[in-house]
Amino acid sequence: MNFITKTIGLAANVLTGGALNQEYERAFYEGAKSTRLNRDFNITNNHFELQAGSDRDMLKARARWLAANNPITKSIDKSIIKNVVGKGISLQSKVKEDDLKNSKQFNTDIENLWNDFIKKENFDAAGRLGIYQAQKLLLKTKMTDGEMLINKVWTKDEKYPLKFQFIESDQLDSRLSTYSNNSVFSGVEIDSYGKPVAYHLKEAINSFSSSRFDAKNIIHYFDIERSSQYRGITDYAQTINNLKDFAAFNDNVVIKNRIQSAFGLIIKTNDVGKGIFGDKQTADKAGVSEPIKEITAGMVKYLRPGEEMQTLQSTQQGSEYADFITTTIRLIAAGRDISYELAFRDYSKVNFASARAGLIQDNKRFDHEQQSLATNVLTPMFESFCDSQVLVGNLKAPKDYWVNKHKYIKPIWIMPEREWVDPLKDIKATGMEIDLGILSKTRAAAAKGRNYEDILDEQIAEEQLENKKRSDAKLPPKGEKNNAKNKA
Repeated sequence: MNFITKTIGLAANVLTGGALNQEYERAFYEGAKSTRLNRDFNITNNHFELQAGSDRDMLKARARWLAANNPITKSIDKSIIKNVVGKGISLQSKVKEDDLKNSKQFNTDIENLWNDFIKKENFDAAGRLGIYQAQKLLLKTKMTDGEMLINKVWTKDEKYPLKFQFIESDQLDSRLSTYSNNSVFSGVEIDSYGKPVAYHLKEAINSFSSSRFDAKNIIHYFDIERSSQYRGITDYAQTINNLKDFAAFNDNVVIKNRIQSAFGLIIKTNDVGKGIFGDKQTADKAGVSEPIKEITAGMVKYLRPGEEMQTLQSTQQGSEYADFITTTIRLIAAGRDISYELAFRDYSKVNFASARAGLIQDNKRFDHEQQSLATNVLTPMFESFCDSQVLVGNLKAPKDYWVNKHKYIKPIWIMPEREWVDPLKDIKATGMEIDLGILSKTRAAAAKGRNYEDILDEQIAEEQLENKKRSDAKLPPKGEKNNAKNKA
């Protein structure tokens, strides 16, 4: 009996092409089991660029369309940019006195040169972007396209010979697979260790020829998720279908409600006479004798003989629309790693505790973006800028500058100020942390987008100004007035 059963099972498996065996195939991990319900989930392992590279352009095109047309996408992107870049990430040079005796003057010189350099006519090779506009563009492009390239261009400008050229990823030549003995993945040439050594960029987007740019002159801004990844993937990758479904569902609901709210008259008549509307005059008055294809507000239509009006009633309940929108946006927000409230600007169901918890997680996401932008873009830009200024003689650097650059290139990036949920509670908490010694005033000021040294300078200047005004008015200094009151 066992032999007969096995024979029948084997024959059935052969006749079904192995489907029967696959349906009942077991795996050590349930997640690896293959059944007819997950047969479209058979994914193979491969090099990232070989596996995902072919999807990059389609994902990018769809992401660009959504960024231009979908309000949820635009709202999320703007919220992230406002919180990450805000009014701009600014520089403070912090070379230590232990490394350089005249460090204060050196820091001042660097900051003055930098603040002049970041104007659009000095900073951008095309003369269109200042650094703060560039920061917003870089973050926006990375979220939408997945990446952006910056080319260091040396010009004939005597004061600021270094410029930066901003290049979209469309100009990477994806046709090449090898160059000399190196592999090329979607325009990025790597050596035997997997290190990018050059970028192959087309002269124009639709050009068939490309030029090779040394990697040391290119800043490639993107998020790396796997070690075999050499190009970026749009941040929308996990949410594109949800965003499209949201837009389609919303459009259908709008169309349904527009039709239901339209008021019109449908006139039935039995006086058909010679023609479909009885006579030509009736037809002319009623309109063309074509079937009704759409309903518009205030329309008056005659039905053709034998026709009558019927409507398809939607079974959708009133709450289903709101539930669908909420659920979809929660999925989209999770895919973009931000809170639902920030994505949809809906704070109707939060209290102080939940709002603060959501804000803490959102701030961690913003911190990551700020660190990535500062580390991968702004610091390399600043280092190249310092090199250029030393070469042209605008910055008087120590003799060992080229040997010990790490001592003299000390940028501190001041992030934009963030608002608190409840300023009074947060200020009290910050004050207690400072009193307990677990938070410095410098870090507390940085969290508000300020430099503590600048705050002290402002306070001293204010006190000096106040004392001068009081002296001019023949009034005692503020401190002496208070002491007199205390003695009394």
